[in-house]
Amino acid sequence: MRERVYLQTDKQLYLAGESVLLKVVSLDQEQIPLTLSKIAYVELVGDSIARLQIMIELTDGTGSGQMQLPANLPTGYYRLIAYTQYMRNEGDDVFFEKNIAVVNTFLSGYHLVETEAITEQQFLLTSLPDLSTGEGAGMVSLQTDKAAYTTRERGQLILNGLPENIHTLSVSVAGKDVIPVTESAHSLFQKNKLKQPEMYTGEFLPEYEGHIVTGTIVDNETEKPVTDNVSIVSGISFPGEDGIRFFLGQKIKTSDVRFFTSNISGAKEIASVVYLQGEKYHIAIQSPFISRFAPKQMPQLHIDSAYYDQLIDRSVALQVFRYFMEDPSANRNVSEPFLMTKPTWSYPLDDYTRFTTMGEIFIEFIDGARFRRNAAGMQEISVLVYEGNDVYRYGTMPLVLLDGVPVNDHETIYNYDPLTVERINIYWGPIIFGGNNFDGIVELTTYRRLYQDLNVNKSTQIISYEAPQLPLSLNIPVYPEEKNSVVMMPDSRHTLLWNPDVQTNGQISFSTSDLTGEFQATVEGITKDGQFIFATVVFMVE
Repeated sequence: MRERVYLQTDKQLYLAGESVLLKVVSLDQEQIPLTLSKIAYVELVGDSIARLQIMIELTDGTGSGQMQLPANLPTGYYRLIAYTQYMRNEGDDVFFEKNIAVVNTFLSGYHLVETEAITEQQFLLTSLPDLSTGEGAGMVSLQTDKAAYTTRERGQLILNGLPENIHTLSVSVAGKDVIPVTESAHSLFQKNKLKQPEMYTGEFLPEYEGHIVTGTIVDNETEKPVTDNVSIVSGISFPGEDGIRFFLGQKIKTSDVRFFTSNISGAKEIASVVYLQGEKYHIAIQSPFISRFAPKQMPQLHIDSAYYDQLIDRSVALQVFRYFMEDPSANRNVSEPFLMTKPTWSYPLDDYTRFTTMGEIFIEFIDGARFRRNAAGMQEISVLVYEGNDVYRYGTMPLVLLDGVPVNDHETIYNYDPLTVERINIYWGPIIFGGNNFDGIVELTTYRRLYQDLNVNKSTQIISYEAPQLPLSLNIPVYPEEKNSVVMMPDSRHTLLWNPDVQTNGQISFSTSDLTGEFQATVEGITKDGQFIFATVVFMVE
């Protein structure tokens, strides 16, 4: 089996500070939709180095997300490269790649040139469809209900010839690009499909259940990956959210560990821990991205000086949008709890006498968990374990979490300030994660969910980590005809509509904003038997 992806964007020319809205579709070499991988990777590359990287969660082979362009990103052409981990077995020749253009209106010198100096080579013109006819590939056509609209007016897109066996369909309505940048996504995929590399390494597993996190076992004395075949038990968690999201590792090589996660999205941090080895080792989490690609010389981006005022107006509108409006494309990812079992006992500490030490709290009212000193004179937590036939014992190998951070040095919890803790949940054992048993779980949650003042030892590492993005779409305002003129909140949207998975009977609604000029609507998708759908139309807002 060979996997391929193709990538759509809401437009092709962006300002620094805008969001690139993306959709990824997974297909096989014959462009039949695939549901193999659950994660797609997209990197924004300048020459050979990635500037931005995101993971997108795929459901039934499709997914969407956004890439926030920094305000200091230089003007120029950039490569958007999309792939799955499984595709890496064949090398980057099979990755999907398209160009976008970025203009930084905050920095001077973005190569304004006079109209007569512009050439097709400077514009990167390549067999683009005729955007003025409203026609696209196949028998599908796209029209608007009017040739021109006023600001804050509701409009309709009318699609004719839609096939019945649609696998996925997206629609975007945005200001028309002042220069064409690249071919349509389906044309680029056709070129990509022709690449038939002979290689297949088998090194990269398909992520058919969820994101696979990889790590390296590092010796804390040498700060280098271990070279001996050491035996360890390792785990990762995603701190700061409600619910337990903890995954045990599986050792695959001398120094490499894999963590098979699921239902993880939008996390900002990841905590790794090594058990049973004191502070001898830690897990260094590896980036799942490639980050460096074969260099590709990109031409200099030239902008016709006739578009100067239009770009400045768009830049002002972007700043107004950021100031006055909550970004409706903000990726609000909420992960479902991995552990669905309810705690045996849950203690909201505000409902009890607030003692000043953890030892007092566990002695006075925590049922089924306790501190005790081990042979080394250190405090450790033990939790009740049910052995069957009404027989219980106290087990000394529980999973202990504070705001989701695994803590294997229980002395740290014993000395932690209980006045910052909002709740303690106790899960009696046994608890099974990834085939390994824990003697229950002790979960402490602080008021701020920021594990403040938690001193972890060298076996635990906490790093920033951006997990896969969940699907998103833009919410469009609806303006009643009689009230358009009295709505005082500015509406400076440049992308009027983005729906990466539209369900339609042939009509799609949108609303214009306060911006005027030419706008372009594009509908793009694929059928269940692998036929591309593409149609586009241009209209005016006056």
